[in-house]
Amino acid sequence: MNSKIKNINTFTREVSVNVPWDNLKDDFKKCFFDFKKGYSMPGFRKGKVPDSIVKKNYGPAIEADFTEKSINKFYQISLQELKLIPINKAEIKNLEFKEGDNLKFKAVFEVTPDFKIPDYKKKYKINAVRVNQTENDLNEALISVQKQHGNVKSVDDGAKIGHYIQGDFQELDESDLPIIGKKYDKQYICYGEGVFSGPGVLQLEGVKANESVKVNIDYGDNKKVRYEIKVNRVDEQVLPELDDKLASLANPETKTLDELKNKLKDSIQESLDREYNNQIDQNISRYLVDKTKIEIPISMRKNYLDNVIEDLKQKNKENKPIIREEIEKAYKDIADWNISWYLIKEKLIKENEIQVSNEDIEKKINQAASNSKLDVKQVNEFYSKPENRNKIEDDLYNEKLFKHLKEFANIKETIKTTDQIKKEREKNG
Repeated sequence: MNSKIKNINTFTREVSVNVPWDNLKDDFKKCFFDFKKGYSMPGFRKGKVPDSIVKKNYGPAIEADFTEKSINKFYQISLQELKLIPINKAEIKNLEFKEGDNLKFKAVFEVTPDFKIPDYKKKYKINAVRVNQTENDLNEALISVQKQHGNVKSVDDGAKIGHYIQGDFQELDESDLPIIGKKYDKQYICYGEGVFSGPGVLQLEGVKANESVKVNIDYGDNKKVRYEIKVNRVDEQVLPELDDKLASLANPETKTLDELKNKLKDSIQESLDREYNNQIDQNISRYLVDKTKIEIPISMRKNYLDNVIEDLKQKNKENKPIIREEIEKAYKDIADWNISWYLIKEKLIKENEIQVSNEDIEKKINQAASNSKLDVKQVNEFYSKPENRNKIEDDLYNEKLFKHLKEFANIKETIKTTDQIKKEREKNG
């Protein structure tokens, strides 16, 4: 057998295969006689029909069946000889075969693209913002604790900012008529918080149970909705005093309010530090993707977009039309970025011989059990499922890879407070 490879581009290969008849005739004879054994016609017993008659009546069909089986066999052999691993199904072209002649065909398929990663070991620069907490963060956390342990009482004299309203929400069209299928019963919102703040909801001021009001909600991203709300009830949350009693109730490990405050501060800073480390990881991946030129295989992009469309279909409860061309246009750059990072990550893990052992996985599972305070048996049961165990393994590969990459990163750090970040976000809308 003779196999030749042709590189169409960085990810497409064309393999030409030529198999001499001498390598085929024994298998062809077997294929022919297997067919003949089960063939019968008037005047002849089953399996005793002369070869010439069988070939005359079914020769092309036998050749087609043999060809299909042989293509797969010799395609696989050629891949092993050429050390190629396809990432999609091959397209078979220029097929030639008949009894007594060579089998010839071309297989066109995609492989992981060739690309060169920049020499990051010579040091590379990235920016990162480290965020520190302020007293406002602690105050917000304490209010959250109070709300978790507060009591609710009914309000009869009308809603005010900070009150909770439970009602049936009916979405309206431009003519203020109800939209069929857009009614949401027993919704619970806080007047004055999130999208239920601002001039569009001023009609909620003073509203009472069994009254109806119309409001305009701005969800952002040019999504504005008008609702008619039939109010079922108005509630006020009565918050407990900030004292040692509340501290013990909120966290059994704390006995005083000061101890609770310290725990909350630690928790806030741990969260901010995790965000900082995630930001560094994201900026490292962005640097490598931006600096690496990769031609994205057509099949990989198609598979990614197929998954996006399938996910959108599952979430499309309102049965809105999903137009593939529009989805592909909207998600193409996202698909290419994620595929690029996946390919770079796999190459880096292989080149740097990064390994994850069963011991690493078990250690991570035990750590998860300790952090969750769940029964060890429950945690082990959860991670006995392949998809959950694979997720832990992937996380460990990521941790080890970024630990390696950070050794060569020159991180320019900017320090800001949470108050500064909030002001910047408000300014930028």
